[in-house]
Amino acid sequence: MFSLKNEEVNVGRQRELDLVKGFLMIMIVFIHSFQTIAGAAAAESSVHKIMFALFMPTGACLYLFTMGFGSVFTRHSQPKDMVRNGIKLLIYQGISNLCYAAVMTVSYAIRNSITGEAAGSREVFEASRYSMLTFVNIFFISGMCYLVLALYRKLNVKLVGYIISALIVGIVTPFTKLLVSDNQALNWILDMTFGGKGETSFCFFPYLSYVFLGYVFAKVIRRVPENEKGTFYKKSGIICGLIAAVWFVGCVVLHPGVDGFFNYMIDQYRTPGLTKVIGTFCSIILVFAIAFGIMPIMEKWKFGYTKLNYYSKQISKMYAVHIGVYWVLAGFAAFYEFNVTECLILSVAVLIATDLLVQGYLKLTDKIKG
Repeated sequence: MFSLKNEEVNVGRQRELDLVKGFLMIMIVFIHSFQTIAGAAAAESSVHKIMFALFMPTGACLYLFTMGFGSVFTRHSQPKDMVRNGIKLLIYQGISNLCYAAVMTVSYAIRNSITGEAAGSREVFEASRYSMLTFVNIFFISGMCYLVLALYRKLNVKLVGYIISALIVGIVTPFTKLLVSDNQALNWILDMTFGGKGETSFCFFPYLSYVFLGYVFAKVIRRVPENEKGTFYKKSGIICGLIAAVWFVGCVVLHPGVDGFFNYMIDQYRTPGLTKVIGTFCSIILVFAIAFGIMPIMEKWKFGYTKLNYYSKQISKMYAVHIGVYWVLAGFAAFYEFNVTECLILSVAVLIATDLLVQGYLKLTDKIKG
C-alpha cells in the first residue's frame, strides 16, 4: 500500500526523471535526423513515420511535462526566478537560431570553396537558412511556459487550478488553432501561440496542459514516501498503462495505415485536443513507472546509467547543440539527401559529437570560472 501524506516528505532528486529525460534526448537526436538531413524518400519512409508516431505520445510533451515537474523541485521556484528563466530561454531561442544559420552558412561556404557549388543546393540552402532564422522550438515554448508558471505562482493558484487549466487548454486548443490572419506578422504570432497555420515548428499554448499536469504530478510525488514509491508507480502505471493502451489502439483503429496514423499523430502532436492530452499524460506516467521499475537494472550498467543521467542534467545544451551539428553536416554535404540507413548511422555520430562538444564547453566554462 501507499499513502499520500499531508506534508511533503519526498523532496529529493527523483532518479526516474533522469532516466526518462536521458532516453528522451537520445530519441530526439534520432527523430531530428529525419527532419534535417533526410531526403524526401527517407522523410516519407515507414521507418521515420513509425518511429515518429510511436515516440509522439511522449516526445516534446514529455519535455514540457518534466519542466513543470522540475519547477516544483528546483530551489529557484519563486516567480522572479521563473520570469528570469523564461526570459533567458526566449533569448536562447534567438541566439540559437542565429547560430544554426551561421554554422550552416559557414560549412556550406567551405564546401563550395573546395568542390564548387553542387547543382540545386543553393535553393535548399536558402530555404533551410530562412527556416532556421524563423525557427520556433522547445526554448520558446519553455520560456513562455515559465512566464505562465510565474504568473500562477504569483497568484498563488491552488493545485485544482492547475488541473482545471490543463483541461481547459486541451478543450479549447482545437478551436484556438483556427485563429489565423491575412496579416503576415500577426499570423506568425498567432501561429507560434496557437499553431493555426502550421508554419512555425511549435506553438506554446497547447503545451501548457503538459506543464500544468507535470506540476500536479510533482506535487503528488512529493507526498509519497520514498519507500512507498514502488507501490505507487506499480498501481498508477497499471491504470495509466491501460488507459494509454486503449487510447493508442483507438488511434490506430480510427486512423488505419502508417500514413493515416502518422498524419493524425503529427497533427495532434502540434495542437493536441483533450483526448490526446489524456492519452499522453497516461503514457508519460507509464514511462515514469517503467523507468522506476528498471532503475536497479540500469544502475548495474554503469556506463548507460551515467550517460542517461548526464544527458538529463545537460538536456538543454544537448538539445541546442545537436541541431547545429546536423546543420553543419548538411552544409558540408551540400544538402545531400541522406537515406534511412544513413540517417540512423549519422544519428549515432551526431549524438557522440554533441556529447563531446557539450563536455568541451563545460570544461571550458569551468576553467574560466576557476
